[in-house]
Amino acid sequence: MRKEIESFREYKIVFYDLFKWISISGFKGALVGFGVSLYLIILEILINQVENKTFFGMPYYFLLPLAMGISAWIVFKTLPEAEGDGTEDIVRDSVEDNKRLNFFSFSVKQFATVITIVSGGSAGKEAPSAQIGSYISLVFSRILKFSHADRILTVITGVSAGFAVVFGAPIAGALFALEALFSGRILYRVCVPAFISAFIAFWAMKVMNVSYIYKPIKVAFVPNFWELANFITVVIAGVFFGLISYLVIIGIENATKFAKIVIIHPFFKGLVGGTIIVVLALIFGTKYLGLGLETISLSLTESYQATILEPLLKILFTSITLGFGGSGGFVTPIFFVGSTAGNFFGHLVEGNVPLFAALGFVAVLSGSTNSPIASTILAAELFGSEIIHFAAVASIISYIVSSKKSVFSSEIIEIIDKRFRAHYK
Repeated sequence: MRKEIESFREYKIVFYDLFKWISISGFKGALVGFGVSLYLIILEILINQVENKTFFGMPYYFLLPLAMGISAWIVFKTLPEAEGDGTEDIVRDSVEDNKRLNFFSFSVKQFATVITIVSGGSAGKEAPSAQIGSYISLVFSRILKFSHADRILTVITGVSAGFAVVFGAPIAGALFALEALFSGRILYRVCVPAFISAFIAFWAMKVMNVSYIYKPIKVAFVPNFWELANFITVVIAGVFFGLISYLVIIGIENATKFAKIVIIHPFFKGLVGGTIIVVLALIFGTKYLGLGLETISLSLTESYQATILEPLLKILFTSITLGFGGSGGFVTPIFFVGSTAGNFFGHLVEGNVPLFAALGFVAVLSGSTNSPIASTILAAELFGSEIIHFAAVASIISYIVSSKKSVFSSEIIEIIDKRFRAHYK
């Protein structure tokens, strides 16, 4: 009888915990979904208003030095640890007891990202989306007076929701947050609330009718993966994408270090970086500015033929933007780099160009962010399940070749991970 009572109590605790996190994750997923969707819509409107326009007879991107200077200065004054991408820093501030992430400093970071991207800085919009998810979760946990352990878990689910919206892929978005920001050690306790939050956020995005930086496509013809020649080609492609990923990582790392050594004042650091990008844009063209959406879209087609310079120049533009004080994410530029590198490789081996462009799209993400599982799922969600075997091989090899490094700070990731495991062993 005593065992039956204890068993009943255990089931009661489990069901209560499950109901609690289903309710919390669903409600918070909706908040994050609508919040991030609104942010993306506003950002798109601003980009459309500014792009291809002139100011006092000068192209819009001539404002970039001033924009990057302002971005670098205000972030340095309000949230200096969140320079550049800053996603993992804001997540860390959300889960640490001794950190005070307030609305003003958070809003300044988002403003810095907007002016960087709108004025032509080579950065992505997924970082603000994940940060919005993290901050909404923090506020939510404060209102409900969550314990430290529950706050950590709810922040993770908020970040998952943010990535789900910006990727347009709820499963990959949830897994990416767990894999890229928490050392790849996925705990099953987190998976259920993370997936619920991601799916609800994705539904909210659909309600808001958010348009995407890339449209999900189906690769028209997928060759037989199990043919030896096709398998070998994909392995070689994975090695190539891994090397490209490594260039992304060291490019961003070295640009940040160089800027800190050479220029002390944050405003002048941004001013110099923006000026360099303007000069590069005048030499190589404007396709490497901003999000690069059109090039990403074109790279996934047979008719477009990318050169090896395109992914390399995008790495250079992004490294300077984020290293010299601009604010924004890594992932959208990585999609540009990966899709153009894949397009180039596809033409080089005279293979299926859209297939290799799609593989580059996800494999460079895998190698740059330590996320082979999420990248494989992303390939299936965006490009169809027919390419999942190709994507898995290319993503895993890219992850290995890139030396398991990441554009995200490993030190901060470990801090977050240790905090989480201190409560959920």
